[in-house]
Amino acid sequence: MIKFAAAFLTLYTSTVFAILEVTILKKDEDAFPIVISPFSVKGDAKQGEAIAHIMRDNLNRSGEFSASSAKYVVTNQIDFDKWQTQKTEAIVIGKLEQVSKKIFNVEIELIDVYSRKTLYAKKFAVHNSGIRRITHYLSDQIYFALLGEIGSFDTRLAYVTVTNKGEGKREYRLEISDSDAQNPQTIFRAASPILSPAWSPDQNKIAYVSFKNGRSEVFIQYPFVRRKTEKLPYFDGIASAPAWHPNGESIVLTLSKDGNKDIYSYHLKDKKLTRLTQDVSIDTEASYSADGERIAFTSNRSGQVQVYIKHLKTGKINRATFEGSYNAKAVFSPDGKSLALVHRVDRDYRIALLDIATKDLTIMTDNKLDESPFFSPNGGMIIYASNKDDSGVLSVVSILGRQTFELASKSGEVREPNWSHYSK
Repeated sequence: MIKFAAAFLTLYTSTVFAILEVTILKKDEDAFPIVISPFSVKGDAKQGEAIAHIMRDNLNRSGEFSASSAKYVVTNQIDFDKWQTQKTEAIVIGKLEQVSKKIFNVEIELIDVYSRKTLYAKKFAVHNSGIRRITHYLSDQIYFALLGEIGSFDTRLAYVTVTNKGEGKREYRLEISDSDAQNPQTIFRAASPILSPAWSPDQNKIAYVSFKNGRSEVFIQYPFVRRKTEKLPYFDGIASAPAWHPNGESIVLTLSKDGNKDIYSYHLKDKKLTRLTQDVSIDTEASYSADGERIAFTSNRSGQVQVYIKHLKTGKINRATFEGSYNAKAVFSPDGKSLALVHRVDRDYRIALLDIATKDLTIMTDNKLDESPFFSPNGGMIIYASNKDDSGVLSVVSILGRQTFELASKSGEVREPNWSHYSK
């Protein structure tokens, strides 16, 4: 029996603001068909239903699965012929047993309908506050057992919410949540704009831009421990668009300290600032590849707004985008082969996927104003900000099948999404 210790984590700054409502907009009918049976329960029956519900929604959002519910299925009573007739390929069966006031035993079994073999089985002891977290973890295990790839369910989102307070005043909040937009927590609020939140690779810090001192500055917040917020040194001019190096030791950002917007790297321990671009044009919105050997950034050095890639070892800079007159805000896929970016089509701004080697550009969305794309840790989904009915919402599109779902706040707007790395 394994105790899932990470499930006990709580946030010292936790203040629930608004649950994001999830709406499925498009579903791939050719996705992997799987049935999630409600977990049999000894104790709290609602918990058993909740686990199956969370797991089903996780798998459906990935675009890889068509997960449905069923009545309780018992391992030794499975009618495999019936499930094969219904074209179901796998079944998830589970048990939940309350062994004390706050501790549950969770058992899970994943069964292949055609081979009739168990593909994955596990038993955990978990605190009742960690039921949701353990379900995300188990969803990742199912994803891996069936596809041979790591899932992105046991991860977190960061985003900014904006609420109109009346009389021209707004409240900005930096929020974090589970990957399904549930369990939201406010970690910082201000009357001035908050921009560009970015998770550190170890998922323990968030860098962001704040105007609370009357100018654009970069801060680092620690959401899970009682530690004072850090502010990067003030550099003349603006500081914007922070992004972490994969080793977590430095941040790349845009500075106008010498009168022109260029890309710099700031080493947090040594407090050393290194200039990475130097051009009369505007260079901004840099992000690292997962190996730390390249940065992608936006520049107008060609006379148009395009994306460029700099190889940090050689210093060579190559233009990455050629289709259209506006491409910006690029981020690398986890495997380093693609970029997600904002691409203009006529007067509309869409999220597009660029194959770096072939230069093929695939438009992933069909809205009028999409921005701030970011990959899920496994590269299977892209989260981005969009505008719907003159209000900001977050949307997620899967690379496979382009399944799309929206995350809309019950009050206010949602902007500037960022997806964490894998949980430790």
